[in-house]
Amino acid sequence: MRYLIVLAVLALLVVGLFFGHSADQQAAFLLTVVSASATLGGIAFALYGWYSSKEIPDLVEKRVQERMNEMEKRLEKRLLAQQEAMQKVIAAYGVTGDPDRKIALLRQALQVDPSVYNGYVALGYVYWYEKGDLVAAEECFRKDLEHHPDNYQAACDLAALYAEQQEWTAALSWMKEAVRIRPESAKDFDNDPRFDALRSNRREDYEKVLGR
Repeated sequence: MRYLIVLAVLALLVVGLFFGHSADQQAAFLLTVVSASATLGGIAFALYGWYSSKEIPDLVEKRVQERMNEMEKRLEKRLLAQQEAMQKVIAAYGVTGDPDRKIALLRQALQVDPSVYNGYVALGYVYWYEKGDLVAAEECFRKDLEHHPDNYQAACDLAALYAEQQEWTAALSWMKEAVRIRPESAKDFDNDPRFDALRSNRREDYEKVLGR
């Protein structure tokens, strides 16, 4: 638009200045050109204002709608994955006497959604209590904390796992982490038989970690 206005003004100037007008006529013509330029500029500004008020909001609204549609699709996909993963976790809880089947179901759930609630913790329990694989159990509890840093239960389980192996310092460290995440969990340790040996061997440190 602005280029058309400039061309129109230049054309008027050429016609007015180079086609044999008197000085007075040229002066009057220049004033006319200036006036016409101002008018054209006003028209251009009005057209731009109309475009801004009509077209730009439509473009913005269209772009916003596209983004919202994309977000909705991602959310729907995420919810479906969570639902599928949770169904597999629940199915694993229903399996008895077949730890390998449990592990397979839980692995499938975690493949669909690595952050599925209690997925890695449940898998850790299978490795710990049913397979006797403490290394794999530890890895599972740590993985859970990567996805859920505020899951005090995974920290408690790591503490119990180390206590079972009589690694008192590591057990106390994870107890401290669990209490940091959820201070009210301190009272739970007294009622958990997994920590009986730790209480007996490191009573003072045990009480200190619990803030007593």
